[in-house]
Amino acid sequence: MAIMKIFKKFTLWVLLASATLTVMTGSIIAPVLNLLRDGLGVDPASVGLIITTHALFMALFSPLIGNLIDRVGARKLFVSGLVLYGLAGGSGLFITSYWVLIVSRAILGIAVAAIATTIAVTILNLYKGVERNKIMGWRGSANSFGGIIWPLIGGFLGGFSWHLPFAVYFLGIPLGFFALITMPETRKEKNQNTGSVLKVFRIKPVLFVIYGLLFLTMTLLYTIVVFLPQLLETMGISSPFYISLFLAVTALSAGLTSLMYGKIKSRLSYKMIVLIALSLWTVGFTAISQASSSVIIAASVALFGVGQGMVIPAIMVWAGETVATSFRGRIISYLIAFGFIGQFSSTIIFGPVSLSFGLNGVFLMAGVICALLLVISVAIRK
Repeated sequence: MAIMKIFKKFTLWVLLASATLTVMTGSIIAPVLNLLRDGLGVDPASVGLIITTHALFMALFSPLIGNLIDRVGARKLFVSGLVLYGLAGGSGLFITSYWVLIVSRAILGIAVAAIATTIAVTILNLYKGVERNKIMGWRGSANSFGGIIWPLIGGFLGGFSWHLPFAVYFLGIPLGFFALITMPETRKEKNQNTGSVLKVFRIKPVLFVIYGLLFLTMTLLYTIVVFLPQLLETMGISSPFYISLFLAVTALSAGLTSLMYGKIKSRLSYKMIVLIALSLWTVGFTAISQASSSVIIAASVALFGVGQGMVIPAIMVWAGETVATSFRGRIISYLIAFGFIGQFSSTIIFGPVSLSFGLNGVFLMAGVICALLLVISVAIRK
């Protein structure tokens, strides 16, 4: 019994450590985005694809990952995803071609799809009730604290070369080894008849709301990741390390909020959590669009982080509680895919806005979208 508890603690440690890698995918190179642009000789829109291409391939492959989880379990996919993450991500240390780097980021996206989905499903299957809320909050905190640590490391290493931050991706390989040793298989039994996911959506239409909420959250997050460094550059803040500090503020506020998610959920409904988040985002993005001070920008991205820290754990648990265990792999994988599509869509949606109305227009548009959704959400009684 004592040995099982020890292994369960090690499993939790590996899950949380791996959760930081999913956010590291884009955040560790965000501070060197301007250096990547200059080093590879590409325009701002093209360099944005380096930080979002992986998200498209996460979205494309997440449904396949979900089907495999429901059929063969999460453990093998988790271990394989970590090893592939290290190899594909770390290859950027040696790559000097824009298009070769894009290919490596696409492969990295497949790896992250496996890691992110298996982490969520494993937590939903291993833990129940209040403990599940607590652990899912910890997962959100791990993501967010990774969003603090990795940009700072990326900004520091980027001061030497834009290649160096890519070396950190190799951490996926030793984590894969630890996962192989400690990770249990959480699938209770082989499921031959897993049923239709479309039927689940017909029976549980709230899933459309949950999916849309994650899409919105990830689109807004990557709007900050992609466009905030460029906005800061226009204000005279171009150092990769200083840029990483602003991204770290977002992650810190999200991480601290996620740590308290268990207590937050015991007092608030899912709808109230969404309303609070939309309110914070409306204020935050609107303030960034009008800001002339770096202090105001830092406070504004902190507001976004607080909303993110509440919403992300809520989304995962809400979706997991809505469906039966036999559907969790697919429902969670499709959900995560929607989030990845949101990441990729940030440059598609707001790129033309930046060209027509400038970088300030990007953040004003984001604030207007949040305000409209807030009004609609308040009007809906359920």
